Amino acid sequence: MQNAFVVSFNGRLRDECLNEHVFGNLTEARKVIENWRIDYNTQRPHTHRFAG
Repeated sequence: MQNAFVVSFNGRLRDECLNEHVFGNLTEARKVIENWRIDYNTQRPHTHRFAG
């Protein structure tokens, strides 16, 4: 089950962030990805719940 969440996250990261930007350098990539991560973790409702 945990693997399904990882696969889903990786797909969203790729579709919503990586495929939308052309990075000029590593610093720019880190900044864009960090901004996406903050948005993903704070501004979006997450429907999944981890058992445990």
